[in-house]
Amino acid sequence: MKILTTTFFVLSIFMGSCSQGEDRNEPVGNQTGAGQSGKPYTITGIVKDGAGNPVKSARIRIENPNGNNIHYTTTSDEAGKYSVTVSAIGGYKMYAWKEVTTTNDTYMLRMGMEKDMDYDAFSVPASGTVKNFVWKLSGRIPDRTVSNQNGTGYFGGTIKFINYNSITDEMPAGTEVTIKFTPVAGAKFMDGTSAAGKTVEKKFTIASGVGQAYYINDIPATTYTITASSTKNGVIKNVHIGKGNPDVFTSSAEHYFRSEGGSGSYESGLISPNEHYFYIMNN
Repeated sequence: MKILTTTFFVLSIFMGSCSQGEDRNEPVGNQTGAGQSGKPYTITGIVKDGAGNPVKSARIRIENPNGNNIHYTTTSDEAGKYSVTVSAIGGYKMYAWKEVTTTNDTYMLRMGMEKDMDYDAFSVPASGTVKNFVWKLSGRIPDRTVSNQNGTGYFGGTIKFINYNSITDEMPAGTEVTIKFTPVAGAKFMDGTSAAGKTVEKKFTIASGVGQAYYINDIPATTYTITASSTKNGVIKNVHIGKGNPDVFTSSAEHYFRSEGGSGSYESGLISPNEHYFYIMNN
């Protein structure tokens, strides 16, 4: 059953729209559009995780961004399926989110779409159409602009490192820094899959200038132990890490990606790297 409103879409009230839609999912059949629902202009689909398992209770929004102020909301059922009948006006875009609660936080994570072209605006034929969603832990969000400094445009999280400390000289320009993210024991990714053995290693090179910041983007969100090393002129050194403090450094630091908060945004749902960051220095 559709929900039709003529109010402007404000993300802060998205949850209210979804709560109405949760009780109004239409039967899906086998995703062949109006032929199964019996209604023209019907969008059907399924939400799956990366392993192909159905994702239930994903919140789906269909909106017309061309000034018509029309949107529809629903949720996926136990089989991950959804069905929404819309008007023939066209110019729709679709989004989906999944609420996840961990021991650290509650998240509203944006789902990806099965095909890149599905991120574009589209019209629904009378015979119906199929739009599927996939839970993506990392990768580009095709309809968002990438900003390394703000961590936008990726499904994964971004971490900020600053070459500054109050104890000794900063790392000189030309130093190659290697950052290793090792999932803690028992860590799981946001979709519930095990993160064991899924170590991530990234590198950057120090530029000239005091207090330069470096951003590592698109890290699958879980809880990590962060360690680092540096190389300059063939000399390898351990790098110590200051968690939000340029005065206190340790050989490693634990980090989890915090929630952006709110009821769902067009970005990943993970907080900006400028809220929580790390200082680095050679040991």
